Amino acid sequence: MLKKYKKLFIVLGVIAGALVLLQLNHLFVRYKIESGAWVNYNGKWYTSEEDLRKDFPPQYIDVPAKNTPEEVYTEFRQALLNNQIDNALTFVRKENRAAYAEAFKDGEKFDAWVKTLPASIGNLRINDNWAHYDWEKGDGLKHTIDFGKDSNGYWYIEYI
Repeated sequence: MLKKYKKLFIVLGVIAGALVLLQLNHLFVRYKIESGAWVNYNGKWYTSEEDLRKDFPPQYIDVPAKNTPEEVYTEFRQALLNNQIDNALTFVRKENRAAYAEAFKDGEKFDAWVKTLPASIGNLRINDNWAHYDWEKGDGLKHTIDFGKDSNGYWYIEYI
C-alpha cells in the first residue's frame, strides 16, 4: 500500500514541479514584455533593439530641405488648376498617388474639391520632418494637409 502512495506522490510532485516551472516561465515572459525587452508587432516578436530598428528605422532624417511645404503646395494646387493631374501627383507621397489618381477621376467632385483649396498656406506646424496646415472649407470642419520630408530633403504631400 505504501508503494501505491509513493507512486501517487511522485506523480503529484512531477505535476507540481511542472506547474511551478510554467509559472516561472510565465513570469519571465511577462517581465520581458512589460520591461519592453520583447515587443510584438503584427504577430512578429522583436527580442532586441537591433531587430526592431532594422524593420522600423528612426523617422527623423536630418538633411537640409531642398524645397518647402509652401512651394510643394503652391505647385500642386497650380497643377490641379491647370488640370495637369499627373504633374500634381508628383507632389504626393508615392504610396498614396494611386488613391489620389482614382479619386481625381470623378470630374464633378474633383472640380468642386479644387475650388475649396486655399490659394496659399501659412502658419504651418513643422516638427522635424513633418508639417501640418489646417484650413476650413466653409463646412465647419477643420481640414488638414500633412507634409513629409524624404531622406533626400524633398517635402511632399502625405495627405490632403
